[in-house]
Amino acid sequence: GLPVSSTHIAIGGVFGVGFLREYLKRNYATQLHKIMDQHEPAEQERLRPFLEDFRNASVEEMERLLQQAKQDKQQVPLAKSERKRLKKIYREEMVKRSHLVKIAAAWIITVPASALMAAFLFFTLRGLFVS
Repeated sequence: GLPVSSTHIAIGGVFGVGFLREYLKRNYATQLHKIMDQHEPAEQERLRPFLEDFRNASVEEMERLLQQAKQDKQQVPLAKSERKRLKKIYREEMVKRSHLVKIAAAWIITVPASALMAAFLFFTLRGLFVS
């Protein structure tokens, strides 16, 4: 591979994740506005608190809110297609969390492994040239 600085990789990762989050949040807002626009003003008033809660919810709370919307259709007037849109947002949030876990696991595994390989190479070369 190419020799690259870990600082460049870290900075690129931070900016990349930042841009991804910005894009996803903008996409969420667009989806939520589309849902609101498809309803009558009376339904919008009942729907507004639910969508605000959904926008500010953690991943676990999003799942609970989606279940609540499916069970209580009078309180949360969402069509099946709208619930599917919200479920897509929920899945995208879960993907971001799984990426974070994978990155942390990769660091935990690769950093000690590369240190062990470097130590092995060092002592092998030292043994060859010192003898």
